[in-house]
Amino acid sequence: MKWQVRSGDSVTYYDPHEVSLHMTGCRLRNQRGTAEKILNGENKTVCAWVECEAVQILPPTPARSIVDVARYNPRKFPHWFNLALEDIDNHTFDSLATDSRLIYQA
Repeated sequence: MKWQVRSGDSVTYYDPHEVSLHMTGCRLRNQRGTAEKILNGENKTVCAWVECEAVQILPPTPARSIVDVARYNPRKFPHWFNLALEDIDNHTFDSLATDSRLIYQA
């Protein structure tokens, strides 16, 4: 898995173990119909993303205790979810960051 960052026509892929993404003005987006098909057994494809106003690509975050706020696995749920397993599609955050494959509130 790689993080895909799009800006205009530019698309770049980053290894989540080599960078940390720091995003501001964030909204969790999802193609619900595609996610429901994956939940029902179809092959996985990209169907969720974090839409943001700005993103910084930084060196990996040092290991520390963090709690992720957003998870996505269409094999479990057809939507973004939090630790309480609530549907958080379209939820907004002032800022989010990644630590490896985790997304947490920055």
